[in-house]
Amino acid sequence: MPTLRPDGLTHDQRRARRPATDRPLRRSREHRLVGGVCGGIAEFVNADPKTVRLIYALSAIPSLGFTLAGYFLLWALIPGATAGGTSGPAEAPG
Repeated sequence: MPTLRPDGLTHDQRRARRPATDRPLRRSREHRLVGGVCGGIAEFVNADPKTVRLIYALSAIPSLGFTLAGYFLLWALIPGATAGGTSGPAEAPG
């Protein structure tokens, strides 16, 4: 029987919570409308940026502006994408 940790999850369940990418979360330059936050999240989770923006917009209405404050907080905390426009690590020229 697998041993459970204090959070009650097995190793496989805990591992499933991790993102499937090794790219860091960055604000997007390619999919940006305001600050690139929704575009960066969409690139990180491999989703359509329009879908992430729609979910954000629909959640902004009932939250009475708390998601707007959250957007600006994420804008300040998430670093921008690299100059090449990708959110992955920069490759050495060669």
